[in-house]
Amino acid sequence: MGTLDFPITAGQIAQRFNAELYGDSESLVESLTSVQNAQRGTLCFVADKKSSQYLQSFEKGVVVLTTKDLARYELPLSYILVSEPKVVFAQIASAFSPKKARVGISEKADVHTSAKVDPSAAIGPFAIVCEGAEIGPNTQIYPHAYIGPKVKVGAQCEIHPHVTLLVNVVVGDRVKIFSGSVLGSDGFGLIQGDEGHLEMPQLGCVVVEDDVRIGAHCTIDRGTLGETRIGKGSKLDDQVHIGHNCRLGRNTILCAQVGIAGSSVLEDGVILAGQVGVGDHITIGKGAKVGGQTGVTSDLKGGESYFSTPAMPMRHALRSHVFYRDLPHWIEKIKLIEKEIHGNSKS
Repeated sequence: MGTLDFPITAGQIAQRFNAELYGDSESLVESLTSVQNAQRGTLCFVADKKSSQYLQSFEKGVVVLTTKDLARYELPLSYILVSEPKVVFAQIASAFSPKKARVGISEKADVHTSAKVDPSAAIGPFAIVCEGAEIGPNTQIYPHAYIGPKVKVGAQCEIHPHVTLLVNVVVGDRVKIFSGSVLGSDGFGLIQGDEGHLEMPQLGCVVVEDDVRIGAHCTIDRGTLGETRIGKGSKLDDQVHIGHNCRLGRNTILCAQVGIAGSSVLEDGVILAGQVGVGDHITIGKGAKVGGQTGVTSDLKGGESYFSTPAMPMRHALRSHVFYRDLPHWIEKIKLIEKEIHGNSKS
């Protein structure tokens, strides 16, 4: 479909995304912004009543919102009407031309003679590409990234500064890996011996499927013998750790500071909120949602929401927390009852 460029009219955007337009089709859009910062010449979206309050001070701009919400406004704005404003706004933002990426290998990069780099790819200054590595079409390797021996990176990927891809890492197409992340490091495999702990050699690999996003400072350990796999379309926030031999299904979401111990399995569509901890050899079923700071110590069935430590179904966890909150009150009440009983028994 091609890309979009600023400036552009509201009518052109609506036509591009097959959306209905209400208002001035010639209203000019020169940038994208949040509704809180909306002003003349900008495009924003409204997806809830709380954010709609900011439209009162917005003049001569363009808004993406639903037909249902349009009925509430009589402001002199142009409206692009869609069923899911946030989704369409993201698509609009993605359509605008990014800065033209560098193509070719920087003179300051260190690329081994046996590495295969597609002519349309870019290797930035001080990046290292080791022996036997492969870099696919239109992939960007940013400065100071390390691409280890026999690592394979697919097409249209972004490997940001200071990313480390160690030996036997396979990255699919359209994968983004942000600064400071390390893939393929040794898993924490220890064997207790007579003279202390021995380290089990980590001989496996990491496989990252297509359309995965890996945030900054994530660590994904390679398998002990087999593979650690991140399923297609999965999104990892910053500072996520995934232990050796873990398997993530398609479209899993891991929020910041999630930690998953070795050999655990997350099936398709699992969502783990911030600081969730998952023990080793645990399976979390398809579509399960786990609330923040939950500790998962046993298998969880799919299709349910969980919370607390150890994890329990959300409805049970919330009831339990009500009792926890009132526990001091009940303790005092029990003490008074005990005192009354003991007092009566003495008399």
